[in-house]
This record gives sequence, C-alpha cells and structure tokens, in this order.
Amino acid sequence: MAPWGVLTLICVAFIFVEARRFHQKRDTKSHLCDPVYNNTNKIQCYCVRGALNNEIRSADCSLAVDGVAPDDPNWKVFEELKDIGKLDFTNSRGINLKYIPHHALEHTKAVLKLTVKYGNIDVIEPFAFANLTLVREITLADNQIKTLKANAFCHHRDLVTIGLDTNAIVEINRDVFIDLPSLEKIYLTNNKITTIHDRAFVHLVNLRELEIDRNNLFSLNSETFSGLKKLEKLDLSGNSLEVIGDNTFLPLQNLRILNLEGNKIQMLDEKAFKGLSKLKSLSLSHNVIKDIDNVKIFEGLKSLVILNLKGNQLKTLKPEVMDPIVKNFYTNASNLDIEDNNFPCDCRLDWFLTLINKTDTPSQLKLTIDNLKCIPSPELKEKWTKATEVDKVEETQDIEAAADYEYYDDTQLNGKLFYTDLRFLLNCSDKFDETSPNIASPKPKSTMEKTGTTHKAVNSDLIGSTTEFNKVQEITEAKKIFTTTKLVTVSENPIGNLNVEEMASDEGKPDTIKAHRSVQEMRDVSASGAFRNVASIIMLIITFIMYL
Repeated sequence: MAPWGVLTLICVAFIFVEARRFHQKRDTKSHLCDPVYNNTNKIQCYCVRGALNNEIRSADCSLAVDGVAPDDPNWKVFEELKDIGKLDFTNSRGINLKYIPHHALEHTKAVLKLTVKYGNIDVIEPFAFANLTLVREITLADNQIKTLKANAFCHHRDLVTIGLDTNAIVEINRDVFIDLPSLEKIYLTNNKITTIHDRAFVHLVNLRELEIDRNNLFSLNSETFSGLKKLEKLDLSGNSLEVIGDNTFLPLQNLRILNLEGNKIQMLDEKAFKGLSKLKSLSLSHNVIKDIDNVKIFEGLKSLVILNLKGNQLKTLKPEVMDPIVKNFYTNASNLDIEDNNFPCDCRLDWFLTLINKTDTPSQLKLTIDNLKCIPSPELKEKWTKATEVDKVEETQDIEAAADYEYYDDTQLNGKLFYTDLRFLLNCSDKFDETSPNIASPKPKSTMEKTGTTHKAVNSDLIGSTTEFNKVQEITEAKKIFTTTKLVTVSENPIGNLNVEEMASDEGKPDTIKAHRSVQEMRDVSASGAFRNVASIIMLIITFIMYL
C-alpha cells in the first residue's frame, strides 16, 4: 500500500476512536459534586469530603437552570448524597428555588442540618420534611414564605431548632407544629405576623426559646402561649402591642426573660404579669407608658432583678407600685433603668435616692439614679439658674486640676435637669407624693458638714423615711457636689479629708461637654496621694543611704 494510503487509514481510525469516546462521555451521567465545567446536571452541588475516607459530609446545592419542576427526574440523583449530615440549598447561580425539594429529601435521610436560603417559596406544605427522620435543625431564612400550613413541621423526634427569620409570614395557625418532643427554639424574627391563633404552640411542651420580634403583632391573650410551660425566653420586641391584658403570660410559669421593648404599649392591666414568679428580666423600654399606678402590677415577680423602663413617658413611679419588688434591687447584679422619661422635678423622686442608700454595692444603680433627669417647673428653673450664676462668680480657675473634671451643658438635656443636682433646692417633706414642694434657697457651701451615709429600710418603711434621708443627703452633699453647668468628677484631695470650702478652687474650664455622667465619677483616687507619699519616703531613704 502506498504511503499516502496508510496515512489516510490512520487518520480515519483516529477520528473514529475520538468520536466513539465523545459519545461515551456524553452518555455518562455526571456526579452532583462534579466541577461546574464537567457537570451536566440541572442541580449542582459544592461538596465537602472527609479527610480520611473521602466520603461526602456536606453539600451546598443550587439550580443550574431555571424551570426545574418539583417532580423532575434530576432530583433522584440526590441518592448520591444519602449519607451527608449537612445539606444547603441557596441561589448561588441567581436562580431562586420556589418550593421545598421534597423529592430530593427522600434520598437524604441522614441529614442532621437542613438550610434553605434566598428562595422564593410562598408556602410550606404539610409534611414537607417528612423523610428527614434524624434532622436536628431546619433553617428557612430569607425565602419570602407567606404561609405555614397545618403539619408543616410534624413528627420530627430529634428536631431542636426551627429558623424562619426574615420571611413574609402573616399568621401562625394551629397545628403547624406537631409531635416535636425535642424542639427547644423557634425563631420568627422580622416577618409580618399580625396574628397568633389561640393554642398555636400548645404541642411544644419542651420549647425553651421563642423569638417573634420585629413583626406586626397588635394583641395577645391568655391562650396565645398556652402549653409553653418550659419556655425561658420570650422576645416580643418591635411589634405593635398597645395593651398587655390580664393573664397574658400566665401559662409561662418557667419564663426567665421577657422582652417587650419597642412596642406601642400604653396600658398594663393589673394581672399583666401574673404567674411569672421566676422572671428575672423584664424590658418595657421605648414604649408610650405614661403611668404605672396599679400597686399590684409587679406583685408576684419575686425573682425580678432587671427592670427596664427607659424611654417611656412616665410622669411618676410611686414607691407603693415598686414595693413588691424593691428588695430585689438591693444586690449588685440588679439593674433598674428609668432614664429618658417625663418625671417632673419634685419630691416624688426622692425614694430612688433612698433605694441607692439601701443597695449593697450600688455602682450600676447609683449611676442610673445619678443620671435621672426631670422636668423643672418655671419657678425651680429660675431658682436653679440663679444658684448656678452664684457658683460661676465664686469659682476660681485652676488649670492644673482641669484634667480631673468633666463638664456637661444643660442645653443638651432638652430642658431637663439632673434631679440629684437640684434636689438641694427642694424643701421635701416626709411625703413622696408632694407635687408642689417649697423651693428653698441653696445652702452656702461653707455650712455643709462632713459625715457618712446611713442605711434606712426601703420596703415597708420606704414611705416616711424621706425626712431622715434629707438630712443624710444634705450632709453627704459635701462629698459630692454636682451642678448642671459644671460637673466635678473627683477631687485631688482624699475623700476623707475633703474641705468643702476648697471645692470651688478645684474647678476648671470645660474640656469636653457631656449630657451624661460617666462611670469615672465613681472611682476613688485617694490612692494617688498615698502613692506620692510612698515615693517621697523611698526617695528620702535612697538619699540617706547615698549620704552614708
């Protein structure tokens, strides 16, 4: 055969072999976890394998093409992932999943953690996760879910956590959560929930944590949380609640933390918190509460040590109302926050100062009360202005001491003043409810004495103890003198040797302006003088040794 004929035969054979190889490759089904360039599946996954046995441990899957139906044969390839423990569905290719792929989940019964994110799923159908018999955590965040049908989460013996944050759920119907004996946490943050049907959570006997914050809830009743006898944390902040009715939380006998911050609460019924004997923390901050005048409102809250009433419109908080829980705030672990309310500057606020005097280690509580701002009457405002003008005339500037002082400007307080600053102008009687106290002239600083504080009973003896406290407060003002135009944080002199007449000479020009007191006001700098004395003695000894 001629050479050219042999060459032609070789070329034909080569072409035939390559064509056959190409057809074989096309007919071979690619693996779910194959790289993108070599993967022909409609659903593709990025898989993580074990270091020792090379088995697939987790997979992050997404649609490679649009229009994959719920019953598409391609879902059967998830048989390849039958032993994985973690399975995610996302839209990493920009194609949204529009349903829970239950045909895929039929083949992944070993999954312990399932996550479906960034989809466009309207409805969670009944028994949507029925094949995941071992699953412990289901997260369905950011999917625009609107409806949870009955039995959506059903018969999962080991399920601990359900996450439904950032969806469009409008209501929680009955029988959505059935036979979930291990369930401890449900997260429904940032939805559009307006209604929770009565007994919607009745089957969740072991639930510990329920977050329904940042929704549109406007009402609750005594059946809303029925069955949640082991619940420890309930977050209802950022809703539209206006009234907390009687027995609303009665089923929650084990509740420790209740957050009602940022609602529109105007009224608390007499039995609003009935049954919460184990409650430790209650936040009612940033609502529109004007009065808490029912003396039984906090009755039974014997474990409460944190109460947040900040940012309401309170004009008074009577000691009789606080009497059932006032002893709870004697410990250092307690916190009572009443800042940013509309208290008028009168003697009804005096019982807060008495509470400080009774507290064991009052650092945090003292700071809160020191920052208690009130609205002065025109007469009191005028008296205060005159008193501060006298201080300005008397003071002498000491540049060296300026670093030890901190100042604030009363123009930053929106017309309010610190109660502890101007209290010396109020001629308070022994009644806390005196709304129009006599306005007294400020005592000359030189007449103030030096002594320590005394402890008086606050609970049953709270009313009637103001007269004695007034005397103590006037005496101890020599140790702590604040003004709204200039706030002295600490003197160079040790506290025990403080001479009130020298206070004016310690004041300096403002370096910074603050409308809030600092924790640094409470430090004890008497140690600095001791260190200087020790240093002087050491230098004297060294000089004596060198002389020898």
